[in-house]
Amino acid sequence: MIWVDGSIVPENALKVSVLDRSFEHGLGLFETLRTWNGNALLLDRHLARLARSANVLHLPLDSLMLPDSDAVSQLIQAENLGPDVMLRITLTGGLTEFSGATLWMRAAPLPPAFRREGAIVDLDTWRVEPSDHMAKHKSLNYWARRRAHAAAHGFGLDEVLSSSGPYPETIVWEGSRTNLFVIRDNQLHTSPATGPIVPGIFRGLVLELAREIAMSVDSVSEIRRDQIRFADEVFLTNSVRGIIPVSRATPHQVSKTYDWPAPGPWTQRLSILASDWLNSRGFST
Repeated sequence: MIWVDGSIVPENALKVSVLDRSFEHGLGLFETLRTWNGNALLLDRHLARLARSANVLHLPLDSLMLPDSDAVSQLIQAENLGPDVMLRITLTGGLTEFSGATLWMRAAPLPPAFRREGAIVDLDTWRVEPSDHMAKHKSLNYWARRRAHAAAHGFGLDEVLSSSGPYPETIVWEGSRTNLFVIRDNQLHTSPATGPIVPGIFRGLVLELAREIAMSVDSVSEIRRDQIRFADEVFLTNSVRGIIPVSRATPHQVSKTYDWPAPGPWTQRLSILASDWLNSRGFST
């Protein structure tokens, strides 16, 4: 079942014109999120990002097309998957930049958790251009990210980090499906939103929580390779999986791996804060 145009319908009832620009050139956007205690607490933030990207990329999006919390509840009830599910909202490219787009939402079970001892990530293999402005959007043209992630997964790794620049002055940006955080000397670092990254919704929540506990935050400076190498803690964020502690990176330019506690003390504290924030709001709404 899916939600579209205010109704819950079978998946095969969805109709998208063959003239839609999604089929011509892969135009379109998507958002992926989850519920906590049956509530999509970050839905408004995801929809706001979808609207911003649609505006920048000239995709037709009417606010009346967007789902709300009632739509989420209806879909969860129709799918009977339990209160906590993964949600995906898809917007097609439309017939023109002014009309003809289709938007729908579907639900699925939550994915399995990463390994308990912490995620293992790949460095150096996924190279990006800092000037790639499309990297800032959750575009349906996701081929580069899928290939990078599949290659890392084929080597038994959990995620791959994008990078640019010559070794050893390499800048590391984000994961194929995650945002990157590095902790060094009690300071939290994450790649700037001006770089070739998708500014994640959970990334934004972590920055808010870190500032609430007076943690020193640097979200302006680029993260260089040595900052990761000598980090005290490393973690990733994703709107479905939350905070993901990283235990190891496998660089291809050097023979030695980089290792960290997973979770480290700051990562653990932020994880607890995020869980409290989400669960307390989930039960109160």
